Amino acid sequence: MKKLCILFFFSFILCNIISAQWSVGGRFGGTSGVTVKHYPASTGLLFEGIAAYNFDDHLDAFSVTLLLEKLGALNSQGTLGAIIGGGETMVFGDEFYLGINGILGFDWRIGRIGLQVDWMPTYIFINESYFSPINLAFTARWVFQR
Repeated sequence: MKKLCILFFFSFILCNIISAQWSVGGRFGGTSGVTVKHYPASTGLLFEGIAAYNFDDHLDAFSVTLLLEKLGALNSQGTLGAIIGGGETMVFGDEFYLGINGILGFDWRIGRIGLQVDWMPTYIFINESYFSPINLAFTARWVFQR
């Protein structure tokens, strides 16, 4: 029974990965680097990972951010949408910092090109107590079709 449950779990994950769209691109702004976004086929929830360099003077270091976002369509084709979400950020500099962040912005897909403008404020609460409001960014991605 245990093997059957494990097989079912991995089959579910594999089907979700295969039936979803992925996009990879660059993020340019307060945090600049590489971003990967996962568009599941069944829900309006998006998963985004960002590996970047943070240009805030207080957090001047490499960071990894993981986000869960909700996409709300603004047109009938679903190519323009507003995003809202949140997640966590890990900053690896002279010291390790951990924080939470929110994201608010717009996502526009033109064929296989995805463009995004967003604001992602961050509140650091591990090894420091600091709020970074300056993270406005533009992102351009290549969307891999299903």
